[in-house]
Amino acid sequence: MFGLSCTKSNDMPKSIVGKWNIKIDSFYVGAGLSNHGVTYVGQSNDYFNFSSDGHVYIKENSVLDTLTYTLSSNSILVKNFGSGNGKGEFQSLSTENMIIRSAYFYTPGGIFGRTVSLTR
Repeated sequence: MFGLSCTKSNDMPKSIVGKWNIKIDSFYVGAGLSNHGVTYVGQSNDYFNFSSDGHVYIKENSVLDTLTYTLSSNSILVKNFGSGNGKGEFQSLSTENMIIRSAYFYTPGGIFGRTVSLTR
């Protein structure tokens, strides 16, 4: 998991529960010669909605999805995000911005991975 550079416990984000807007979602699609990166710019009705029971409800470009997450005092792990699990780090101590990244895999069939940038 990713950690923040600050070590004081009162500097850690208090909660990610609630609706986050999608700024940018970058991922790879296709295989072989057709493998290419896609950058999706979030629309006003797109979101990641983190519930207090460990679920994240996603609406992106009219597509709905539900994933699970675990939260520690300084990072988040979203299961089955992109090409595996997504690890997140808070970009500000106010929990106003967050980036979640899956691992990027480079294979003969292409590159696979995902990064999403969220804001409140």
